[in-house]
Amino acid sequence: MQEVITPQGDYGHYLYFTFQDADGDAVIITGYTMILKLWRPATPGTLFMEEECEIIDGASGTLKYLVQDGDFDDALTYVGEVEKTSGSVVESSMPVRVIVTESG
Repeated sequence: MQEVITPQGDYGHYLYFTFQDADGDAVIITGYTMILKLWRPATPGTLFMEEECEIIDGASGTLKYLVQDGDFDDALTYVGEVEKTSGSVVESSMPVRVIVTESG
């Protein structure tokens, strides 16, 4: 599971991921749509975020998500996944954790 850390309430910066298979090897994502989905820890059945990521280098599986104002106003650890989709078909997903640290 990949983890990224971001300060509470900050926005305008990127969260970076490398899409990997179960063995930890990078997966080619060229030509796919990559979707970041997150859930709050107390409500795992309710989707908190579903946003498209930008592919940086499809051959090496790298992608990024631009944090928007209001995305992470609470200092929590969000669980989720990045989905590799083609059309309406989810071909695979990778688990992620976004840790939002308190910021004053």
